[in-house]
Amino acid sequence: MSLEITTRDGWAELVLADPPRNVLQVALLQEMVAALDELAAADAPLLLIRARGRHFSTGYPIGDIPEEIFHEDPLVRAATPFEMVMQRLTDYPAPVVMAVQGDAWGGAVEMLSCADIRVAAQGVRVALTPVRLGLIYSHTGLRRLLRTLGSPLLREMVLTGLPVAAERLERCGFFARVTAPQELEDCATQLMNALLHGAPGALRGTRRVLRILEETESLDKELLAEIARLRHDSRLSGEFRRAREAFLAGRPSPFLPDD
Repeated sequence: MSLEITTRDGWAELVLADPPRNVLQVALLQEMVAALDELAAADAPLLLIRARGRHFSTGYPIGDIPEEIFHEDPLVRAATPFEMVMQRLTDYPAPVVMAVQGDAWGGAVEMLSCADIRVAAQGVRVALTPVRLGLIYSHTGLRRLLRTLGSPLLREMVLTGLPVAAERLERCGFFARVTAPQELEDCATQLMNALLHGAPGALRGTRRVLRILEETESLDKELLAEIARLRHDSRLSGEFRRAREAFLAGRPSPFLPDD
């Protein structure tokens, strides 16, 4: 198995475990699809994704880039394991955190763009190199990267193929935090524990609203109604009542797992 899955109190962890490069081979991507489907069907716990080895991932195997991801038919592209992983990460109900211990290249950067919060170790580099291979990146991938990197930086990265240091990516907001390598695991764990204080329904609803706002330039009546319904339901939820009672009484978050 090139993917390790661990379930913890309130959250789950997926580890890319095919060091040193964690190449996005079809087998790894298929394991991720199956794992994400299983987790989503099992109450969708908070999700942390990280990797073992020198690299977070070097992306696609250059010698065997699937032809299907460049197919003119969008349905063929959507059915590839890579696109299936990207869509499942985007659609995952609960917040997703990614901890980056090593360099990320190509498709791995798009994977990172699907996370809500990204943290990295000092010295990590991130690069998008399709033009150096004579390839044009997918519009769906560029849209995801545009939201997380911003237009000026994305243009620089995708047009030059040059790597960008984690420290610069922290300044532009792509990485929420950059820490010493030996502190990365603790940093990610602290974030997961912070998320556990949030009401699960409110976390899921907020993630959904953020996705709608990111992906829709103008909101039609149905989307506005969905946002209104999500917010209205959260105000009437038992989660809100429990959280308000705990706050007013000075008690810890009621959503933390029992010891």
